[in-house]
Amino acid sequence: MALAVLLLALSGVFLAWGHVMGPARTSAADVPPPGGTATSTTGPTTGPTTTATASTGASATPSASAGPSSAGPAPAATTSAPPPAQDVVARTEPIKRAPVVVLPDLDVLPPLTFRVSSFNMLGASHTVPGGEHADRAPGPVRARWGSQLLRGAGVSVAGLQELEPSQYAAFRAATPGWDAYPGSRLVRKSTANSIVWDTSVWTLVEAHTIAIPYFHGRSTPMPYLELRDRRTGRKVWFANFHNPADVHGPAARFRSVAVAREVALANQLTASGTPLVMTGDMNDREAYFCPMTTRTGMHAALGGSTGPSCAPPGDMTVDWIMGSPDVAFSNYHSVRGGLVYRTSDHHFLWTDATVGASAASVR
Repeated sequence: MALAVLLLALSGVFLAWGHVMGPARTSAADVPPPGGTATSTTGPTTGPTTTATASTGASATPSASAGPSSAGPAPAATTSAPPPAQDVVARTEPIKRAPVVVLPDLDVLPPLTFRVSSFNMLGASHTVPGGEHADRAPGPVRARWGSQLLRGAGVSVAGLQELEPSQYAAFRAATPGWDAYPGSRLVRKSTANSIVWDTSVWTLVEAHTIAIPYFHGRSTPMPYLELRDRRTGRKVWFANFHNPADVHGPAARFRSVAVAREVALANQLTASGTPLVMTGDMNDREAYFCPMTTRTGMHAALGGSTGPSCAPPGDMTVDWIMGSPDVAFSNYHSVRGGLVYRTSDHHFLWTDATVGASAASVR
């Protein structure tokens, strides 16, 4: 009888040892927390489980023992055999894989087409009694006409010159939902050369000024900024300038310095790969066009050459819209007459600009 009990106990030890050393998946749940209980499943949910209990007191469910208990002879141990080896089932249906998510970047954003303008508004000081254009309407009246021209042409962003403070106030009142930079943010007269945009189309990313020599070489802050199109998410740089005329004495040397700084800025802004549009009254034709198109990758909305040799377009004025190589221009207009003539002594320029599509597909 004693031999039978001894053999039965030894078999229980070997079976328990085989269960511990056999293959099993281990997880954090296999390790019981202090004073708690953890359950480890080594087979299908319908198969046997083993529960380990750690407690400072008596356990409600005693664990399996390898030898006889001090309370007397151990009852016959009930244990389960190790789980059978996993069957390999041939898969006949295709494996379903999770879709690959590609984060958006500039290469997958949709193309963007917008209408941009350059317009010298003829400063209010020129049309006061005794001014050189005293026969024209006062500045605030003409600023409202300028707003009408922009909105009527479907323009969403423009570079304006000679927008004096009284005109700026009238323009803002006549064009609700538009913003401007610098506007009156810097000093009172900083309104003169401002970039304006429809805030339902564009949102401002960042804005700066660059010092450009104006009359008598006086340094004047002029704006450049980055806007983001609300619909496509594409970003575009815009810069707006007014280089000095000769009305207060020869200014060619100051215009030359101004163009050199504008060329450097164009190269700086386009180095990041973001498109650039420049607008302005440059008070020069070939002397502006050639440096800008031969020393940078910029090209004119009016046409003409790009690259190391210069072939200016016909019908040039002193007003310009220029774009980096990734800007495709189409539908260019240079308007002079009607309401434009009553508003200003300059041409009203506007054109469509497309980014994110090849120039060939636009033209």
